[in-house]
Amino acid sequence: MDLRDMIVDDETGKLVYAWLLFAASTLVFAGIFAVLLALGRTPVIQGLYPGKDFLYVALVGHVDLSVVIWFLAFMAVLWLLSSVSYLKAKLFCPILGWTGFSATVSGMILLTVSTLLALGEPIHANYVPVLTHPVFYVALLLVGVGIGVTVVNTFLTVIKADKSSGLPVLTFGMLAAGLAVIIGLICFGIAYPLIPTEVMPGVAMEPGLYFERLFWGGGHILQFANTIGMVSAWLLLASLTLKNVPVGSDRIATLAFAYYILFMIPAPFIFFHADINSQLYKDSFTHLMKYGLGPSTAFFAIGIIRGIMQQKKEGKLNWADPAFSSLVLSMVLFALGGIVSLFIRGSNLKVPSHYHGVIGAVTTAFMGLAYYIIPLLGRKVWSQKMAKYQPYIYTTGQALFVLGMFWAGAHGVPRKTYGTAQNLDSAAKTMGMALQGLGSMLAAIAGAVFVLNVLASLLGKKWK
Repeated sequence: MDLRDMIVDDETGKLVYAWLLFAASTLVFAGIFAVLLALGRTPVIQGLYPGKDFLYVALVGHVDLSVVIWFLAFMAVLWLLSSVSYLKAKLFCPILGWTGFSATVSGMILLTVSTLLALGEPIHANYVPVLTHPVFYVALLLVGVGIGVTVVNTFLTVIKADKSSGLPVLTFGMLAAGLAVIIGLICFGIAYPLIPTEVMPGVAMEPGLYFERLFWGGGHILQFANTIGMVSAWLLLASLTLKNVPVGSDRIATLAFAYYILFMIPAPFIFFHADINSQLYKDSFTHLMKYGLGPSTAFFAIGIIRGIMQQKKEGKLNWADPAFSSLVLSMVLFALGGIVSLFIRGSNLKVPSHYHGVIGAVTTAFMGLAYYIIPLLGRKVWSQKMAKYQPYIYTTGQALFVLGMFWAGAHGVPRKTYGTAQNLDSAAKTMGMALQGLGSMLAAIAGAVFVLNVLASLLGKKWK
């Protein structure tokens, strides 16, 4: 499972290179939008910012770029490595691979342009916020098609490959993540014709109801893909830094990944069991995620922690290694997000506090892993010093952001509000939002450092 022993052929390497370059590039505008959002929520600055209305548009671009496209683009890298390089196979169809990549890139460009031009009205639907404009709809469709084609190509590659020596755990895990994406897309497709015309955009008094129903089911299932991708990154980072990863035998680890699948498969059938307008529909998907994500993730986390403790006894913990620091810090952020979720009551800033902890954990793991994928492509990491300190800065910023939002939410600051609409009428609210502002800026700086380091590495000369 050690990345350092992996050989990437030229054909696959070009596609891995393209996806990694693209994944890092999506964070450029995601970071710009994140800074705008932080300024729009930070005391004193919030009252000086002239474009408060644009902040609601910026939130749409930020979420879609950082939580949807960045995650899926990086997982495309893992799908290639786990299906081709791990199995020492040939990509089923390079043309399909490049078609999926091109469609996703085209969608990302249209989405970013739509956001910068503020086309349409912002709808902050859960999981996939949108702008009510045809160009934005086409952008989402292209991303969905591109990722769907990429996943299908992955499955066909594994089916065609020689599996006489068995299917590696990581390959099975990333296939499970791919299955989550396919099921999520199917859920979007099933939901579309079931939504009543009276909640359609342009007809309903609250157009957000349409997109909430459209993306609710599939959005929950996409969180399985994100979580499995993060756990797969954990295993790869652990293999780079720990003598052993005591998660049981390969068979037990595979069963842990299979447990996720058990809670993904029922998703499309919920549409035929519960009315899409009912509370039962919403609760059913919530329960799938609530009971389906925790046990296996905890199993892998406990196994890795055991490996870390064993390494500690031998005095071999290397905190300067970004693989190790990213692994530990990702697990810390994930735990922080999980703890915050236990205190959520109602709709306030505790909700985004929770999911920023979780998505921050995914991002930390992916960032740490990127530094070890770059050498597989024949390039050196541009700045090892940046790679060493960046995970600490990012995690510190993200943790402050989470804690600040949690504190403000505990004192009644509502979610999805900016500027004076936040009503920061107490010292506690002001302190919480000031803390999230500081955390946001630290995380943004660390994100910029990561993007600079990765782009400089990939755009530099090959050394082999």
